[in-house]
Amino acid sequence: MKKSILLISSLLMIFTVNAQSETFSREKMEAYKKLYLTDKLELDINAETAFWGAYKSYEDSLNTLRKNHRLNFRKLRSNNESYTVQEYDEQINNYMTYEKKRVELKGKLISELKEVMSFRKTYMLFQYEEDFRKEMMEKLRRARTKNKN
Repeated sequence: MKKSILLISSLLMIFTVNAQSETFSREKMEAYKKLYLTDKLELDINAETAFWGAYKSYEDSLNTLRKNHRLNFRKLRSNNESYTVQEYDEQINNYMTYEKKRVELKGKLISELKEVMSFRKTYMLFQYEEDFRKEMMEKLRRARTKNKN
């Protein structure tokens, strides 16, 4: 009995440590993204405050939208054998609604940013986001290769 309790508590501690290190790396990546975009966009103090307020709101809304979409998609994948034609039609409509909301969120962000940044910087933001994503993916690939060897 004591061995079982010891084993279970050890496993819980390991899982907790792993979960905390994952959260830390996400926070670290978000901080790096903030530095990266601030540097690339060459934001002054006033524009930086307004930019990050609008951008954070955009990211939060987008993450909520993605999370709801993923949950909906997982339900479909797990029960796809029992779905009817009407239910698939509904899923297609849900997907179209999801895509429209993504575009609306991006449009709202652009409208807000045009008020605080130049049109060029507003336009370049999306290229810089893509560059950042590529850079992070490359770092992850290198880290995986390094860990395999």
